[in-house]
Amino acid sequence: MGFFAVFAGFALNRRVAAVAVALIAGSGCNRAAAPSLGAPGSLRGANVLLVTIDTLRQDRVGVYGHGGLTPNLDRLAASGLRFAHAFTTAPLTLPAHASILTGLLPRRHGIHNNTAFRLDGQTPTLATQLAGAGYRTGAFIGAFVLDARFGLNRGFAIYDDHLPHGDRATFHFAERRAAEVVRLAGDWILQRDGGSGPWLAWVHLFDPHAPYEAPADYQQGGRAPYDAEVAYTDAMLGALLTRLQAAHALDRTVVVVTADHGESLGEHGETTHGLFGYDSTLAVPLIISAPGTAPGVAETPVSHVDVPPTILDLVGVDPGSALDGQSLARTPSPDRALYFEALDASLTRGWAPLRGVIQRNWKYIDLPEPELYDLTADPQEMRNLVDRDSHADLLRRMLAAASVRETAAPRVALDGEAAGRLRSLGYTAGTSARRTVTAADDPKRLVALNERFNTALTAFDSGRAQEALSALLDILHERSDFATARASASTILVATGRAAAAVDLLRAGLVGQPDSPELLAKLGTALREAGDLRRSADALERARRAGADQADVANDLAVAYAGLGRTEQARGLFRQLADRNPSSATTWFNLGLFELQSLRPDEAAAALRRATAIEPSYGEAWQALGAALLKGHPRDAIDAWRRAEPLLPHDYDLLFNLGMSLESSETPADALPYLRRFAAEAPRDRYAADITRVQAVIARLERVGR
Repeated sequence: MGFFAVFAGFALNRRVAAVAVALIAGSGCNRAAAPSLGAPGSLRGANVLLVTIDTLRQDRVGVYGHGGLTPNLDRLAASGLRFAHAFTTAPLTLPAHASILTGLLPRRHGIHNNTAFRLDGQTPTLATQLAGAGYRTGAFIGAFVLDARFGLNRGFAIYDDHLPHGDRATFHFAERRAAEVVRLAGDWILQRDGGSGPWLAWVHLFDPHAPYEAPADYQQGGRAPYDAEVAYTDAMLGALLTRLQAAHALDRTVVVVTADHGESLGEHGETTHGLFGYDSTLAVPLIISAPGTAPGVAETPVSHVDVPPTILDLVGVDPGSALDGQSLARTPSPDRALYFEALDASLTRGWAPLRGVIQRNWKYIDLPEPELYDLTADPQEMRNLVDRDSHADLLRRMLAAASVRETAAPRVALDGEAAGRLRSLGYTAGTSARRTVTAADDPKRLVALNERFNTALTAFDSGRAQEALSALLDILHERSDFATARASASTILVATGRAAAAVDLLRAGLVGQPDSPELLAKLGTALREAGDLRRSADALERARRAGADQADVANDLAVAYAGLGRTEQARGLFRQLADRNPSSATTWFNLGLFELQSLRPDEAAAALRRATAIEPSYGEAWQALGAALLKGHPRDAIDAWRRAEPLLPHDYDLLFNLGMSLESSETPADALPYLRRFAAEAPRDRYAADITRVQAVIARLERVGR
């Protein structure tokens, strides 16, 4: 079996108990005082802890009406200010977080879905503002959708988005549990060499997002799977707060907790989120606890864009540019209109764009079949009053005023593996051609098709690839412009060894949108898998000219160049990627593999050492490093493979190479545990000859040992 193949496509790899929390009551709180935050500038130089909980429905938080799941959030609310009517700007993770971190509406930060955009390199963020004021900044991310490639790492000195590396195609996000995220965040906040200045820590907890798979301890008592995830996440947040309080790290800290969006859970026919603009996904919890807060409940409607100006106002930092949000330390007008949008279905499926506004207790949703709801009288949004109430005209005008200024964000194109991490609701990249929409394109009429799409993705994740593919092709028969279905079907075809069919499917989609950077990038990947490197390079070059000049496309193009023997062009692209993303372990890993394939082991080892230094749990990088070191530095190679082995316990090529290298070393007996495992566990249909060879080596070592 020899050493593992080092040039297998250069795919980009990405990889406890409930705690009672007694949170700090704000100093100077007066029971008779009206609920409010401290005065602007009153917390100059205070620390900032921003916690965003993915997919947390507002009504699952106890103080918002659902007891028993969130005792830690409830205690935090008791010591702080709870905003009863808080709303996201978009029911999708990336655009919502862009608003939370910039104070800008999607029309100004330019990010409208989870895959095709990244934050512009010039846009100020909460992190850039606080870093400029002397704060040390760290972010700890729970899922791939907030990977640094999407630009929210701006201003963070530490952006820990190191996620598990998948070994197969899937439509789930790569994620890590809250316990790991809060451990990393707590370690960073409390590090002794962090300096004496204030800090900003952003903690992103992804667990309530589908699929709902909470640890077993939280699934007891008849809890629904989603509720179990909420309870687990609350417990982990409580553990973090307890740890920080015990270390007095919260003594002068502004704590802000919110969700990026909610979850429909079947309301209005939607299982998850991203399609509609109802309060099941738009309404979010927002709790701010800080010294000087007069605890209570604020009734004025607020938006995610209010988070940065509020934090900056409290800690005495001038935002330096016009924000769409307002400081909640200065009571905003209750009459302002709060903008929201849900544009993913329009961008990726050709469906009608959804935009709307909330003003006081009224919500207007602009669609081919518009909607108006009185949120006080009809909180479930079941009675559309658009033809029966004069508020519709007022809110329509407010929406028009809010939509006049648009900003285009840079586009991001994803490779096949990255696209495979995107779970549902348009999380696979795609762009639909612009055309006039009609009532037939209204998401209300297409929600059943949306659910069929989600069901198909779940079928693939459950191992039913053909069932999933058939369902996606049926969807395309009904809506050929459903680009996410096309992209997902092509991913399944490639994953099941039918790359040529994926090429045909993507070319058919490009007939209607020949300059789509996303489809061109997917076509380039499929052509590469089909073995047509020349046409793969052509498609990827076209994708870059169409605007997809991003890391994933550049990586795939470099791979194609390498396969075509255009070594210097490939090396130049890999080097550009490393220069652009110096903190990306995968970028250095891919460069190392390229140099290893180019027979430059020293350059390969240097790049792979960078990868393992950034991400010590990157098993594939340790394995490749061992291969780079083997000829010139065999002891170091063995050390690298020893680091890789527990991280890749079922990689039998690695196990074979490690055992056989040790057998030839100064301590051959050290090989026995690895060789015995190989002989006992390696699949005989693939490793029969190697098992026979290893058994002979084991017998010889055992005789010598006697």
